[in-house]
Amino acid sequence: MNSPGKYFYQALVLLYSVLLTASCHRSLTVSKSDYTQYAIDAQTGADSAFIKYYLPYKEKMQEEMDKVIGQTEQELTKPAAPETLMGNFFADALLTEGLKKDPSIQFTLSTKGGLRTTFPKGNITVSHVFELMPFENEMVVLKLSGENVRKLIDFIVNKDGEPISGMRMKIRNKQAYDVTIGGQPFDVNRTYNLLTYDYLADGGDDLECLRNPLERHEINMKVRDALLENIADLTRQGKKINAQLDGRIVIE
Repeated sequence: MNSPGKYFYQALVLLYSVLLTASCHRSLTVSKSDYTQYAIDAQTGADSAFIKYYLPYKEKMQEEMDKVIGQTEQELTKPAAPETLMGNFFADALLTEGLKKDPSIQFTLSTKGGLRTTFPKGNITVSHVFELMPFENEMVVLKLSGENVRKLIDFIVNKDGEPISGMRMKIRNKQAYDVTIGGQPFDVNRTYNLLTYDYLADGGDDLECLRNPLERHEINMKVRDALLENIADLTRQGKKINAQLDGRIVIE
């Protein structure tokens, strides 16, 4: 079954192919070259011939982007707080879809800055998901030492919370305590399997503790596709997105 994201890419590929094919029907030879600089501003008129050429493909892409794929019970916001509705939905969706690919995953991590928008209450379209995650990030699983997980916990504390799932903690005086992963107390002598995405796994957003895991492997799914699939699965079950603040990060 094709996902909405795949339809979007297919439309882009089709548009590119048509333009490329049209350009390949002629054999041109450069006889001379010249250079003129033209200003492009609000006064520049539209090229009606070119618009007519690409408009059907643009309309097809817009149709795909406007497709309603699910609904929310309430607006998913992301205020300056240790835990947010958007952050919880995002992290939980990644964990749910990641576990289908790799049951050894124990928790997930994102960053507040990586979530580029919010979801309104009501209908959610493909476009909303693209706006939330406009990047081509791939999900990866990292096997981390307990020491690197401790550094990750410190990172979350210093950021006053980040989107997580499968992990819970309390923070007092800039120190984490009562930390659990997968429902079990954190043990610095153990190893843990974290699901995140390649940008963070490569050390983005100052996450140097993720750059040298004990093991690393991709699960061949983009973050955006995981979100699309998670929402579609809820819709198939007759459910709406119903993120809740559940106290997974509490600052005292």
